[in-house]
Amino acid sequence: MPELPEVEIVRRNLTRWTVGRTVVRVDAPDQGRLDGDPEALVGRRVRAWRRRGKLLLGELDGDLGVLSHLGMTGKWVHAPGDRRFVRLTLTLDDGGVVGLVDARRLGRTTILRGRPEDHPTARALGPDPLLDGLTGATLRARLGGGRAPLKQRLLEQGRVAGLGNICVVEACHRARLHPHTPLDAVPDGAWDALAAAALDHIAATLEAEDGDEVAYVNEGGDNAFLAYGKAGSPCSFCGAIIARAVLAGRPSYYCPACQPLPN
Repeated sequence: MPELPEVEIVRRNLTRWTVGRTVVRVDAPDQGRLDGDPEALVGRRVRAWRRRGKLLLGELDGDLGVLSHLGMTGKWVHAPGDRRFVRLTLTLDDGGVVGLVDARRLGRTTILRGRPEDHPTARALGPDPLLDGLTGATLRARLGGGRAPLKQRLLEQGRVAGLGNICVVEACHRARLHPHTPLDAVPDGAWDALAAAALDHIAATLEAEDGDEVAYVNEGGDNAFLAYGKAGSPCSFCGAIIARAVLAGRPSYYCPACQPLPN
């Protein structure tokens, strides 16, 4: 699933493939997940691609913007050709073609006037770990207290942008915190470790997955994670067996020895 690291890789690729080029043709065979007029992109030069959380923010000449959310399986690829599930393609003045491939059709692309950062979807996001930094104090302030599970609050994009289920599971594993720990039970000294662990996971994923196309684990890509999807495998820290639990329909993976759930 595309989380902050995967979306950042796509942003880098789109920057390399499209910035400075002019869109000469748009094909939108599936407009069910498209807002705005795709033909408005024709004749516009791509100026920049930015990212906030899991959102891709494109800027084109003429005060035109693109907001692209990749959903569960979306990705922008170079030269999509006759691949299946291509939802949108942009042909550029150098002959290059980039396409949005989305097998599960859960992504959404919005074409708008003005800065995409000003769109309500973007403005509703919390701080971005890469753009704004991330500290234990920030996490503690943004997540608040109470008996809500740590993982539940970390996944709320209005609190911290870009953290998905994989990132949260991995960060909690690195920080030796059970992902279902009630917020009030998180030790004072663990917040800094959790923030550092999230940043470490992001950096490791960027290094492992960087390339022309992100291969998601559920599509058969390599699982380079420490805990996510590793139920039944030994913990890389202590050798105990990784366990699996479910919270709000999403799987959690953790080491019972390294990450005990507080009573």
